[in-house]
Amino acid sequence: MKRFARAGVALTIALLSPSARAGGFEIPDNGTEALGRGGAFVAKADDPTAIQYNPAGLAQQRGTRVLLDGHLMLSSYSFQRYGVFPDNPKNAQTPWGGQPYPKVQDTGGPFFAPFIAATSDFGLDWLTAAIGVFGPSGVGNRTYPLGVDGAPAASRYDVVQTDSLIAFPTAAVGVKVFDWLDLGAAVHFVYGSFSLTSTSFVDIAAAACPNVEYQPCDSVSRLDVKGTSWAGTLGALVHASPNFTIGASVRTPISIDASGTATVLTAPLGQSIPPPGNATFHTDLPLYARAGARLAFRDDDGFEAGDVELDGTYETWGTAQALGPTIHIDHLGPSGATFDDINVKVAHAYNDTYSVRAGGAFNTKLSIGVLTLRAGAYYDRSATAQNPGYTRLDFDTLDKIAGTVGVGLRWHGLLFNLGYAEVFEPDRTVYQGDGELRPIDGAQHGAPVDANGNLLPPVNQGVFSGHTEIISFGVVATLDDLFGWKHDAPKAHQKQEQKPKDDEPPPPKTAPEDEEASTSAAKTAAAAKAAPPGPPRRKAVMKKSDWDD
Repeated sequence: MKRFARAGVALTIALLSPSARAGGFEIPDNGTEALGRGGAFVAKADDPTAIQYNPAGLAQQRGTRVLLDGHLMLSSYSFQRYGVFPDNPKNAQTPWGGQPYPKVQDTGGPFFAPFIAATSDFGLDWLTAAIGVFGPSGVGNRTYPLGVDGAPAASRYDVVQTDSLIAFPTAAVGVKVFDWLDLGAAVHFVYGSFSLTSTSFVDIAAAACPNVEYQPCDSVSRLDVKGTSWAGTLGALVHASPNFTIGASVRTPISIDASGTATVLTAPLGQSIPPPGNATFHTDLPLYARAGARLAFRDDDGFEAGDVELDGTYETWGTAQALGPTIHIDHLGPSGATFDDINVKVAHAYNDTYSVRAGGAFNTKLSIGVLTLRAGAYYDRSATAQNPGYTRLDFDTLDKIAGTVGVGLRWHGLLFNLGYAEVFEPDRTVYQGDGELRPIDGAQHGAPVDANGNLLPPVNQGVFSGHTEIISFGVVATLDDLFGWKHDAPKAHQKQEQKPKDDEPPPPKTAPEDEEASTSAAKTAAAAKAAPPGPPRRKAVMKKSDWDD
């Protein structure tokens, strides 16, 4: 029983790696409009998704707007392990011995990632505030079978199922500091919920477990934890000219503390199952920096006919996961202090990541509104690119190269957006001798070794393949236009007077502005009557101002 309790502890350790990855291995990126542009949006940021991309973009958004947006992610991720089952085919419990490992495929199905936000300028022309909620643009449900074609799944010591949620309820504000500079800030409340299932190997005795990966000695367990944290994003937009804008934003690192339970679902060799143990979990997510430049093209009347943008991102995963997540379990196993205060540290070999994104749009006026066509592409580097031996199935860690398209229609205060991304992922091969993922042996105090202290063989050597399609739909409603809400023109415009052209005389006053002006006008009229008639004067014509357009 003592060894089995240790097995439960070891399995809990194995389960925590997926939750640490949930925020870092995203498939870019949120927002239907941004997706259609290849994720290049930090220098545009002119819809409510600015609370994620660049809160400075809120400052340019007038009126009150509501955004309802979402991605439907169709992700395929599979693993073909090298080698054959090490079992004895003559053993009735392991007839698959000596056969090649079967291919394992994710069966989690489509995953929906929503984005909801609202903005308002409260009638001001220099400030806009926003609230919203969104999560990382990633697949939170991965499910792999425990068995394939009557044999154990080759992936069972990695992960069986992940059902994770990370949400960022957010409040943000954007301020127009100067005509050429907008600044913004966002505060994110971070909520994480993780349910993770995996398998460990427990060689209780040499006679009972004759070889490594002997399926009757497997133990299946689940970890359920929830936690919260805080983060912030700062952003800036520099309008270098009416048509050229530079944008940048940075999100602070995030530390998540979660708590819950570790539960054994299946015991090895039919042993009894101990009660769940209280578990806590801590991990760090990286600093996230974005920067980009955007060039707009305008018609003679000022209408934006199109634009192009180039962005780059950088995430400090190498720093965030240098030490790895830590786990504490108050007690797991039979009564007694032997199984109290269990502390484990999980090491990861992650590297910093970057992404290059390019895209743009073409706008044309229609009789019913404005039609926008979008296109873009991006390259997103994974956090295990420098250390492929740590590639796993819990989250898709392959490099990603995507082509994206989108369309939008602005009609009577409503903007309808549709986006699509085809994400290609080059296969990754973990060659023989390079794998770093090994089964956890609960009978050996959680170490990946057998009863003789020898390292257990890696279980992630083989070919990883992935492919993702993203279908996105969103609506942005400008309530001022929909409901006829009218705001007074900003004071700077109410007092503005149009200067006449150089070849035109000053326009005549149409009405006196005060008592002194009235008296002066009367004197001028009397003098005109007394003076002899002169040549006719050219009538002055006022030019229509830009504000009246």
